[in-house]
Amino acid sequence: MVNLLLVSHSHQLAQGVAELVRQMAPSDSVKIEVAAGIGDNNQELGTNAAEIMEKLIELQSPEGILVLMDLGSALLSTDMALEMLEDDQKTNIRMCPAPFVEGAIAAGVQASMGADLDAVYREAMSALLAKQEQIAPGSAAPSLAAAQSPAAEAVDQSEFTVVVSNASGLHARPAAVFAKTISAYDAKVTVTNLSENKGPLHVNGLIAVMLLGAKKGDTLRIQADGGQKTEVLDALAELFRNNFGE
Repeated sequence: MVNLLLVSHSHQLAQGVAELVRQMAPSDSVKIEVAAGIGDNNQELGTNAAEIMEKLIELQSPEGILVLMDLGSALLSTDMALEMLEDDQKTNIRMCPAPFVEGAIAAGVQASMGADLDAVYREAMSALLAKQEQIAPGSAAPSLAAAQSPAAEAVDQSEFTVVVSNASGLHARPAAVFAKTISAYDAKVTVTNLSENKGPLHVNGLIAVMLLGAKKGDTLRIQADGGQKTEVLDALAELFRNNFGE
């Protein structure tokens, strides 16, 4: 699977983000490392190109590495680290300008679903859309329109409706569980928030679920087609019955 490297001036910040990612996307297959801070025990603010290079070597994977950075000089240090690598060690390493916290979480969830490096990069880059839409409704409309999924032929599709009962709605943790559950099946799932008139959105990652803005009491229509449409709908219905374990 795609591995993640978090490059930050602050060791505490990077470790905190890594812990968030591990909680949101628990996976023994996705490796997450940090290269952050300088000085004794990395407690001073700064970045170290040599440490970044070492972490990139540790994270080598056929599927690739996504690198997220917090501030400008972290990019410079990462560039220096890449220059220090052998040519065959630079394969499939992608620097990503996504927001550090949201991008790391989105990338971690997508990587844990087995997505390739391009898909993990795209998901990280869209990480601010859900926050943008929540703070300023309608501001993410172009991106929402691009994510809209045309209605499938009824004969090919199964569906159910459900009322969200989680106290905080489909916030980040249940949204991650929702997306990861779908990834285990040979099916395409689209979701419409009937209460907010959002969708249908093709759910292919965490951000698509978050864009629905599903709050407690909202009614969702969940549709699926594909070889395992019945199985994926059964699995999703079970998540709602169990309140996603909350």
